[in-house]
Amino acid sequence: MLSAKHAALAIKILSLFLIAALSFFVTTAKLPESSFVKDSLESVEDSSDTVMKFSAATLSASLAISALPDDFATPLADSLADMNIYFVAILVVLFLEKILIWYGIKAAFAILIPLACFVGVLFIVTKRNLLKSLAVRLCVLALAVAFVVPCSTHITSIVASDLTAYVNDTIKETEGGTGKLHEAMVGGAEDKTIFEKLSDLFQAAIRDVSDLMLHFQNTIRKCMNSIAILILTNCLMPLLTFFVLKWILRELFQIVVPMPSMRERRDIASELDPRSDSELVPAGGKQP
Repeated sequence: MLSAKHAALAIKILSLFLIAALSFFVTTAKLPESSFVKDSLESVEDSSDTVMKFSAATLSASLAISALPDDFATPLADSLADMNIYFVAILVVLFLEKILIWYGIKAAFAILIPLACFVGVLFIVTKRNLLKSLAVRLCVLALAVAFVVPCSTHITSIVASDLTAYVNDTIKETEGGTGKLHEAMVGGAEDKTIFEKLSDLFQAAIRDVSDLMLHFQNTIRKCMNSIAILILTNCLMPLLTFFVLKWILRELFQIVVPMPSMRERRDIASELDPRSDSELVPAGGKQP
């Protein structure tokens, strides 16, 4: 008959194996199909579409402005074209977020959680505190990888809905200005100048290049504000969510996410070495 102590250890070990099996076979298959993850992926896809539409709108506006019969608007066209550097950077971040959502969840629950359970079993058997700390860190890392980006997308959709509407309005205004500029250049009454045509189309007094530049300068300001919003919602919000999660874990569970310091690594190395420093024999010396 097993003693009560051995029975308790066996239950703990079986529980860890059960958690690892559920994580690998059930959670890995079910969680990516949940509405929580699907909504996060859809939010990232919508953000990617918004950024690409924004990029296309600014490029079209840049080409339209550069086609004006005067070189005064060339700096504005260059400013609009240069904005695509920011769009490429935002698209890269969104692509990484998509990878983290889709593959990070699978890696967390198919690899990290079972590995943490296996290390936990080793801790139960060997009673080494190093293994307990490693198991906790692996578990925290898995949860962070699996839920930081999805949580950030849901938080963004809640707190930044007004900001997203501002970005969409800016895209529509940029596309509208480009269409009116193109329409004034290719059509309309032949007895009118391009500025008179633009004045009718924009329903504003546009008498020369300076008035037109003032209009597009306002458009550029709105575009820069919209780029700042896109960077905030798609780049900084995941980082902010990670640091908030890190702070919560540290305050509630006294869990430190960063890797061990150099001193801790030396302590770990000495713990793994069966001989202590005092037992080491100096070179050329004799054992006592």
